[in-house]
Amino acid sequence: MNLNNISEGKILKYLALFFTVLMLLTAAVVLAFKSPGSIKEQLYDRAVQPLLVIPPNQPDVLRIVYTGVSTPLTPHIAQQSVVISINSSNYVFDSGSRSTANFISQGTLEAASIEAVFLTHTHSDHIGSLGELVLSSWGRGRTSAMPVYGATQLTQNVVDGFNLAYQPDRMHRVTHHGEGFFDAEHGLLKAYIFDTPASEISVFKDSNIEVFAFDVPHGPVDGSVGYRIVAGSRSVIISGDTDLMDDYSFANGVDVLIHEAILEQESEEISRAAYRVGNDRMGVVFHDIQNYHANLMDYEDQPGLLSRLEGIDIGMLALIHIIPDKDQPIVKRVLRRFKSASSHETVIVKDNMVMELPLNSDKIFIK
Repeated sequence: MNLNNISEGKILKYLALFFTVLMLLTAAVVLAFKSPGSIKEQLYDRAVQPLLVIPPNQPDVLRIVYTGVSTPLTPHIAQQSVVISINSSNYVFDSGSRSTANFISQGTLEAASIEAVFLTHTHSDHIGSLGELVLSSWGRGRTSAMPVYGATQLTQNVVDGFNLAYQPDRMHRVTHHGEGFFDAEHGLLKAYIFDTPASEISVFKDSNIEVFAFDVPHGPVDGSVGYRIVAGSRSVIISGDTDLMDDYSFANGVDVLIHEAILEQESEEISRAAYRVGNDRMGVVFHDIQNYHANLMDYEDQPGLLSRLEGIDIGMLALIHIIPDKDQPIVKRVLRRFKSASSHETVIVKDNMVMELPLNSDKIFIK
């Protein structure tokens, strides 16, 4: 634009328009930060609402929320935790490190509404966030001790240990806020122990779901179990950590099978590489870890989950707790091969992934 061609009148008009807009913006900023009940408060309300106000669940929809999908070998991802959420009640299956942070930041789960926690076993990547979980639930307003279900005395030991470790925290919070606001008993974990089942048994039931436990091979770990969760006509199975099972007929008819997986050939290659670069300790870890997890692919000398699930009626297979790191390029290629070869719809689970299963339906929606 050539300013020499603009008349003095137009210049004055543009200047007047500029200063009018500037005055309006200034007035808006002043109003926002000085007027009671103003835009400032609305901005604060909008900023904090996602953290403080949890929207209710859509009625009669079973939601699977993956708040942790990893192992101790992939510390950059939250470790294993799966939340079953239905009708504004939440049921937590394992509580691996960093998973509580995902639970809170996920934005659709109310920590105060955790009805129970179910442990598949007592390895650190399945229990590491229990203390943070009960603290978050207590802080959000839970009104009873948090039930923790699991097999054998080891579950009791874990619960007792977390209760002892968090005892000073509970005392300080009660002193700070007062007993009328924080009841120390509501900040406790409470163990509910069942024997390692010889066959599938019911361990929990309320108006929303029934939970069944079954033994899985994860020796030398004592009391390793998987869970079947039934809500109306829908069902979900969580394998927990397990070696490959001989017979998967127990999964027939399930909507979602959430199963751990290891890529044994790739893990062995990492073991050899660790020895070559001088890290003998990790060489041992990546070699030994193969003997109590579920091999995913079939090799010439041994079967994998791929063939063991052939002929099994599963609505969807969700792979979790993948070893090695599921985000490594080599592992990604093997997972793509598995998905293309599998007769089941297969999903590689990610942190904060959500599956929705409406009751009295066969549909599964992934968000």
